[in-house]
Amino acid sequence: MINNNKNKIEALDGLRGIAVIAVVLYHYSWFVHPLELSFLRRGYIGVDIFFIISGFLACYTTKNYGLSIKSAIKYLCLRLVRVYPAYFIVTIIVFSINNIFSLSSYEFSALAKSLLFMPQSRLDPPSYGEPILNVGWTLNYEFFFT
Repeated sequence: MINNNKNKIEALDGLRGIAVIAVVLYHYSWFVHPLELSFLRRGYIGVDIFFIISGFLACYTTKNYGLSIKSAIKYLCLRLVRVYPAYFIVTIIVFSINNIFSLSSYEFSALAKSLLFMPQSRLDPPSYGEPILNVGWTLNYEFFFT
């Protein structure tokens, strides 16, 4: 279950695979008429699985950290270094393309909220107003609960 060479829990890869397939099939079922009423519409559960895995890994990877502000900052910085660069770049690209080609006109406050993992509004759970990079709503939750 744990690969000692990489300190990796291999069973989580399988669980991630199941979650990915569930989410993909969920989104696919929106576009294929007979599937809209099928069990595939429950594929959103894949997002819940990702949140559970993420919470577990947050605990697992920090089990030897101390209970201090320094440890919390260390964890948060490591997490940001891993996630933030790609999110930042893609969010800026989406913001620019949408504003240049008038696909959507985002204000800079929306950009700031997106880049700071803040919800855009208090409406429409679970995303509470999608960030500019709409799949980033899950990161809002990740960083809120981290």
